[in-house]
Amino acid sequence: MADLPGVARRLVSWCGLEWEPACLAFHEAKRPVRTASVTQVRQPVYTRSVARWKHYEASLAELFGKLLPDRAS
Repeated sequence: MADLPGVARRLVSWCGLEWEPACLAFHEAKRPVRTASVTQVRQPVYTRSVARWKHYEASLAELFGKLLPDRAS
């Protein structure tokens, strides 16, 4: 994510919470994680998957047309 600190601060503010520096170091937390994404939780935010959906754009065109009718071609 290009602006993780900025986005994280806006999200925390929108939730009505106080800012904690640990919000940016979530991957360093020692608490247990009980989700299928445990390996992702233990990593900093990464960009390897950005725009990966474009590989499936042609297959998803009909769905996009229904979700975004004003952008249908």
